[in-house]
Amino acid sequence: MLGKLKNIFEAQKKMNDIKKGLEKVIIDHETAQGQIKITMSGTQRVIAVVINEALLVADKKERLEKELVNGINAASDKVQKVAAEQLKSVMGDLKIPGM
Repeated sequence: MLGKLKNIFEAQKKMNDIKKGLEKVIIDHETAQGQIKITMSGTQRVIAVVINEALLVADKKERLEKELVNGINAASDKVQKVAAEQLKSVMGDLKIPGM
């Protein structure tokens, strides 16, 4: 029983360490042939969005909106992959019931 509790506390500490590490990760993603650049942290916070002025015209509004959604989702996917890799590498050696 104490061994299981120790593993759970160790896992919690490692999870906090992973979260702190992810706060320092920066992911850049470009979409619309490089006309939109999205910068996101490892905790999925959007840090910046840079849009080429050519897309800032009324007749390209729908395209801009679609590209922003796609770009943010793609950046989020990249962040999730990085987080999963870090979690797997750190948590792999712990023996926690149910995981």
